[in-house]
Amino acid sequence: MKKFVIIPLLLIGYLAFAQDIHFSQFMNSSFLYNPGNTGLINGDHRFLVNYRSQWGSIADPFNTYSFTYDTKLFTKNRNRAKMGLGLGAYKDVAGDTQFGTTSILLSTSAIIKLDDYNGLSIGLQGGMMQNSINTSNAKWGNQYDGNNFDGTIASGEEGKFDSSPFVGDFNAGVVWNYGESGSTVTTKNLFSAQVGLSVNHISRQRIKISNFEEKIYNKYTLHGKSFIGVKGTPYAVIPGFLFQKQGPSNEFIIGAYGNTKLKNESRYTGIFKESSLSIGLFYRVGDAFIPKLGLDIFNFNLGLSYDVTMSGLNGTGGFEFSLQYIVPGGLQYGKGTAPKIY
Repeated sequence: MKKFVIIPLLLIGYLAFAQDIHFSQFMNSSFLYNPGNTGLINGDHRFLVNYRSQWGSIADPFNTYSFTYDTKLFTKNRNRAKMGLGLGAYKDVAGDTQFGTTSILLSTSAIIKLDDYNGLSIGLQGGMMQNSINTSNAKWGNQYDGNNFDGTIASGEEGKFDSSPFVGDFNAGVVWNYGESGSTVTTKNLFSAQVGLSVNHISRQRIKISNFEEKIYNKYTLHGKSFIGVKGTPYAVIPGFLFQKQGPSNEFIIGAYGNTKLKNESRYTGIFKESSLSIGLFYRVGDAFIPKLGLDIFNFNLGLSYDVTMSGLNGTGGFEFSLQYIVPGGLQYGKGTAPKIY
């Protein structure tokens, strides 16, 4: 290849190698950003689908899809550590050249009860990652005639762009929980909290497409969230934050949901969780305001959000959708409410 001057690819290449995929609904991203979240469920099993589309006004949209499943094991003995186990996959397709990232991850965690209020989860994650590209829509610098782009001009590019081979990818993280019986951030208590720290791409593997090669930066993530209930009312506030650093790129999101309970959990069986509505506003520092809507009903959680871009890329916001289903624990009548995480 003589030149690396594909107009959309240059932008995509920078983004792809400088930073990972990201979801504005970080509270609904399961263990994609921290394997320590694996198995931290107020139930037995969790299924989660995420979708994000952005930058449609300047190129073909950048679309990200993900699916994760996790569960916890050894739950019958409440006085010992539990184990979280999960499987996740995501696909990112970026712009005109369809620069793609595919990742498959297996995640595990040790969930430790420290006391009646504190819990610690330590997670490890390993998997495979691959990149691909389609240059049929690429625009090369020497195809500009001085005034306009002319696709009939030969690009002079002789290199062949092949998909990269799958490479190993490894991540680790830790999550601290505070709440009654060390529960996760739920409406079980008037107050509960969670803080986590993770590092992704520990091996700093190399991604190579044809003769273009780049080493992935480590990504460091610090995140937290809390549930603050107003006693004697159905209302609560759920603040949260996410900070990520990967090479020269940083992302900091902060904000809060206002939550109102619509229906209480089933009193005797615990099979049907409480229903609630959440409306929130978050801010990605230096980039976008993010209004969010969440609905919990029948063990499902639906999340919708839109990034209202305030930076120089005006009109290039991102729509995001998440759908989570939690299989409740203790699916037997007469056994009381569903068990907490510990």
